[in-house]
Amino acid sequence: MKRRHQLEQDVAKEPLNYDNWFDYTRLEEQAGDIDRARDVFERAIANKPPILEKRYWKRYIYLWLNYALFEEVTAGSAERSGRVYELALTLIPHESFTFAKLWILYAQFLIRQK
Repeated sequence: MKRRHQLEQDVAKEPLNYDNWFDYTRLEEQAGDIDRARDVFERAIANKPPILEKRYWKRYIYLWLNYALFEEVTAGSAERSGRVYELALTLIPHESFTFAKLWILYAQFLIRQK
């Protein structure tokens, strides 16, 4: 509870510090409460980088990837995982840059789902 409270303060103070969001999502995943973990992931991905440069988006996209993997593996919801991948792909400004890792993991997901 103490760690959760500290992380809550950290993300409120610096919502674009994705390392804090990674710690917070990991904590909730390990706690085993799927709904609470989903809520934290949703709050984390709501903090889109304000600058259209790839280096600022990298950690943000990894939050999306972790969310998609969480939905598929931990929560066991392939449908939700697919929606997370699709939303992540629509958010990226592809005319400026893209993320091959996201495309590859989404393709592998689709293959696993046949």
